[in-house]
Amino acid sequence: MSWSDPARRFEPAEDVQLRAELRDLLGLGEPQPRALAPVPAELTQLAEDLRREALRRRRTERHRPSWGLVAAAALPLLAALAGLGGWGIQQKHRADAMAGQVQQRESELASMAATHATELARERKAREDAQQQLELVARALPHKSLPYLVIPVDKPVRLQGEDYQRVKETPRQ
Repeated sequence: MSWSDPARRFEPAEDVQLRAELRDLLGLGEPQPRALAPVPAELTQLAEDLRREALRRRRTERHRPSWGLVAAAALPLLAALAGLGGWGIQQKHRADAMAGQVQQRESELASMAATHATELARERKAREDAQQQLELVARALPHKSLPYLVIPVDKPVRLQGEDYQRVKETPRQ
């Protein structure tokens, strides 16, 4: 408790007695009463001016509303949420673009597969037609000594291609 605290003037008797015992144990002796000197009028006037100024400032002091402090504390959180939201929107746009590309690629592959299937069907149909025509021609031939169908194959005159290069020279002796 501070010596200037007004509550100290009205201490209980037990506290005063305890303080006196401690003072005796420490060997400090009795406290010396201070001589009250008369206060100059200038100091009294100065103290009164200071008190009036403190009251004036206390009355004119603007109190900040509590919602302003909450708003100031929430600004970094709002900025972080806005940043995360912008990043999320950017990622969604990228994912949508990639999904569009995948869908376009799948449609291209499906159209290529359909085209390939129709080409295979045409080739199969052409082979079947050629097989039927060969069977008709084979039946129409005067000699029926062949028990099976022979398909003539033109063999190339040269076995090697014309556009080759020799990589290694033949060894000379």
